[in-house]
Order: sequence, then structure tokens, then C-alpha cells
Amino acid sequence: MKKVCKFLVIVPMVFVVILLGLSNCTKHDQVLDLTTPTPVLNTDTLYTVHGTASLQPIGGPAWDGIIEPVWANVPSLTVHAVVPDLGNGTFEGFIGNATDITIRSMYDASDIYYLVEWDSPQKNVKSAQWYFNATSKQWAQEKGYPVLNDDGTTFRPPFIHDQFVMMFNIANSTPNFNTLSCYVACHTNSSYGDPVNIGGGVMSTNGPNELLDVWRARMLQVVNCNQGQDTYIDWANGVKNKHGRHDDSQVNVTDGGFSNKQTLTITGKVTKEAVPIWVIPGGSYTNSAILLSDTLPGGAAVKVTAVDSLGVLTLDNGNTIDPNIGTDYKQIGAGDGPKCFPGNIVAPYSGSKGNITANAFYTGTGWKLLLKRALNTNDANKDVDLSSLADQPFGVGVTFNGADDQHAIVAGLKLHFKK
Repeated sequence: MKKVCKFLVIVPMVFVVILLGLSNCTKHDQVLDLTTPTPVLNTDTLYTVHGTASLQPIGGPAWDGIIEPVWANVPSLTVHAVVPDLGNGTFEGFIGNATDITIRSMYDASDIYYLVEWDSPQKNVKSAQWYFNATSKQWAQEKGYPVLNDDGTTFRPPFIHDQFVMMFNIANSTPNFNTLSCYVACHTNSSYGDPVNIGGGVMSTNGPNELLDVWRARMLQVVNCNQGQDTYIDWANGVKNKHGRHDDSQVNVTDGGFSNKQTLTITGKVTKEAVPIWVIPGGSYTNSAILLSDTLPGGAAVKVTAVDSLGVLTLDNGNTIDPNIGTDYKQIGAGDGPKCFPGNIVAPYSGSKGNITANAFYTGTGWKLLLKRALNTNDANKDVDLSSLADQPFGVGVTFNGADDQHAIVAGLKLHFKK
């Protein structure tokens, strides 16, 4: 199967966020044909009403999933999100996958709130997880796209966390957003499906002044830090096949965490091998992550300092981990052993990248997600300003069941403030 560009869930306006580039797709029993200049999109409306919701603070305790009574009388919008056929193989293997998304919204003098629910038979919060390849005697990371098993027989499902995305038009800067919705920045990268320029996999707008606001709720981040990711899309300086997707500003480059990966010289050899930086020897990981706080003095994580030709890891406390014993660190069927290492060190985002408070709870059959952001962040170049309470076009998308960036999309939605 074709590897898809990474960025998640995608999902905002299409989840745009995530990435989409499409030739034709189905939404609400409607076919969107991007070969025509102005495809007619569904005009479903989400009514946001006056009210205030409570969310666990960023970095606070986990949400218990109980929905506050204040949401009981808030009108809901249910849409059917489908992974589209973009015509260029971008979503190969996932086309037609679908789930219903139910959205409710409230706003008060300073903030807007969303309660989002969707079905997902699997809880996916793992990303780039480390496992031991017993054949090569080396450590490897699971991929965010389908690949062959180590034995070369059957395809192995992707390992990626579920995501939800919303996309908005910043200051009405992207004219075609009102008709094409998130598809205006789809994976084709230009001309809304021009077969000559199928960029496939990257997203950008089509002019130097066009900007889109993308809210990404990546479940690995949400369940560990109660936080979504604030991003935006620009025109990538007009360069084809280049991403116009960017994070909002942050204080330090490692805020929000970093990849749990390093390269060490194999003991007694000149060759090198990629291995984890940090592990928790007991194999107990909160929500499939190592938190940045775990790596600080007194934390549960221990640093890997050496690896030998058999894959045995030496830790900075002098202990070793031998992955050849048993299956704790190996692939087991479509999954991994119980002590396989997380691929990411997770911490809260700083700066405007961390504008979005988010709580999530997995019910056993799907997700409940709460989002909160200021109506106006005072960042006109990266965020949509909702403080006027004017109608706003938007789109959503979800990644579920380990589908990586092959997200299901719903475009052409409208946010209407009931005053």
C-alpha cells in the first residue's frame, strides 16, 4: 500500500487538517466533483448557543467522560464522515471507511466550546511504537501506514493515534473556502483537482494572502495533556508539493514533547542502530506515552546508553533489557508485546500552539471529546476570530481505527451563533 503523508487527522475541515486532496468524495449522500469550478456542498448548520462548559485544565487530571447537564439542551448536528477517493491513491486501502460524528457547541463572553462524539471500535493512542525485530536483532518502530509484517507475509495495520480536526477560514482570506470548504487546501496541492498537478499528500492554500485555521485534537496529546494543537495553513510560498501546514508559535522547539529516538553505535562494532532514548523498565506507560516529567530527576523513565549486536539495551542505571527473552518487546499478531516502548515523549504545548484545551474519554465503542478556545486569540495571521459571532463556514474530519492520515471528512458545514 502507498505510504500517505503524515499530519493528522486529520481532520478539520476536512479535516483538513489533515490533509486532503480530492477528486471526488461522498458526503451526506452527495458526490463532490472537483472537476467543476463550484461544486455544491452540503450546508449543514451547527448552532452554538450561549453557555459555559467545564474542562479539565491543560496538564490536569483525566476527564471521567461524564457530560455536564449544561449540554443536555444544546442542539446537536450529526454528520456522516467518509474517507473519500481522491483519485490519486492517497487514501488507498481506507476509501469508504465511515463513521457518524455528533457535534454540539456553546459559547460565552470569552470562549467557544465543542462536544464531539464519534464511533471507533478501537482506542488508538499509540504512535511510532518501538518493538524488537527478532529476525534482524534490531529495534524498529511501527509505522503510521500499512506495511508488511516482519516475516513479509501479510500487511500490518498502521499504528497511529485517533484524531479529530476542525478547519476555519481566517478573516475570509480564502474566497473559495466558502464553496469548496476544506477541499480548497486538499492534497492535490493546487487547482482543486487539476490532474496535471496531483501533489497528493500535502496541503496548502492557493494565494499569498489565503490562510486557514486548523484545530487538531491528537488523542495521544489530549489524553495525556488535556490539550489540542493549534495550527494553520498558508500557500507554502507557492511551491508545489510543499506543505503549507504549520504549527502556531511556541516558546521552545521541544514544547509538546519530541521523538523518543536516538542513534547509538552498536557495542563492539562501527555500525549504528536507532533505539529509544527513554524507557520505563517496568513497562507501565500512562496512555501509551512517556511524559516529559518522567524523564526529569526522580522520574520513572531511564535513559538508554548502549545497545549490543543482539539488541540488548543497557540503561544509565546499569541494568539491561534483553528483548530476546519472551515476547514482551516483540510483535504479537497485529499488535505488540506489553512492554514495547512509546515512540514519543509527551508534554504540553506552549505559546499559541497550545491555545486549545481538550479533554477526551474513550467509552469502549468510541470517543467523547471536549474542545475549548478563546473566541479571539488576537492572532489575526494564524487564528480565526469568532468574537463577532458571525456565521463561519467550517469542516471536520476524523482519523479512527488506525487509519493514519487517511481521514474521513465532512466539508461544507456552517457555524451559526444563536444570540
